[in-house]
Amino acid sequence: MACKAQTVLFKEYVEVGEVPPDNFQLRTIDLPALKDGEVLLELQYLSVDPYMRGRMRNAAGYFVGPFVPGEALSGGGVVVVKESKAPGIEKGKFYSGMVPWTSPQIATKAQMEQMQPVDTDILKLAKLPLSGYAGVFGLTGMTAYASLTRIGKPKKGETVFVSGAAGAVGMIVGQMCKNVYGCKVVGSAGSEDKVEFLTKELGFDAAWNYKTMPTLDALNKFCPEGIDMYYENVGGEQLEAALEKCRENARIVCCGMISQYNKKGDDRYGVKNLANVVFKKIKMEGFLLFQFLPEVVPEFFEHFPKWIAEGKIKDTEYVVKGGLANAGQAFCDMMAGKNKGKAVVKCVDKDPIVGN
Repeated sequence: MACKAQTVLFKEYVEVGEVPPDNFQLRTIDLPALKDGEVLLELQYLSVDPYMRGRMRNAAGYFVGPFVPGEALSGGGVVVVKESKAPGIEKGKFYSGMVPWTSPQIATKAQMEQMQPVDTDILKLAKLPLSGYAGVFGLTGMTAYASLTRIGKPKKGETVFVSGAAGAVGMIVGQMCKNVYGCKVVGSAGSEDKVEFLTKELGFDAAWNYKTMPTLDALNKFCPEGIDMYYENVGGEQLEAALEKCRENARIVCCGMISQYNKKGDDRYGVKNLANVVFKKIKMEGFLLFQFLPEVVPEFFEHFPKWIAEGKIKDTEYVVKGGLANAGQAFCDMMAGKNKGKAVVKCVDKDPIVGN
């Protein structure tokens, strides 16, 4: 039978500056009755991520097209099957993947085949809630794992600098380098609270607040011998500082440059020492997670749950409650750096795995 659904519509493109909360418009819509071959899904968690900012300007060349004004936003999320008329897809099963910001929503069997079934046994092994599949077991964890194993390739005893280290990907990268590979790890963050989180809770060798201590000064203090790898999440002055401290044959893994996402043209920071890439024989490489899918998935799930269960990687989430009504504000908070760890939107009253 037909039913009502909530959806968040994208209002308009924002080429420069911060995206305001009112650019996310909550609406109630009518859903048609379910047809054969379709399933009815209900959102459990949504992931809000920096890459989404690129889809909020009318620009070609991004790895996925821009959002369409007047239509629903989409992103990573976890859903449960509430009703199924598709063979092989059972009611009550959980899936993760790219989903519209609409709940409930209708999906075809072909769309479901593009999603990852949630393994609740893995969550129980790692003692994580269902939101783990919106973060550490979702795009966030896979991004950290794939980029380090395919590009960064850290080695025991090396020195690694992670910018945006208290963010979703940064905190996992830092812990992997420290606790799995045996590296010295330092990181930058945007508050004293985050610095304490990195050093006292996650075990970073050193961390600093880039707003009060210039990154080059910090690297001179904590890494006087230089760095072997830089994991780039921020861009701008932090990239420039890293290039200055890179040793010969260092690697730079470019995951993101969030400091530049709200800027355009001449307002973007001009890195002045890119010639160091040549002089120091630095390997600097950007990537998109999707280039490593699906080959990385089985390998990822072979290792990652064990690392979490063994305490080598701690998962920290910035959970925004209230579901779709607060999803837009959650995105704005994440872009402003208010999150410590992975930013997720909770769309249910109680987590189905841990019950809170």
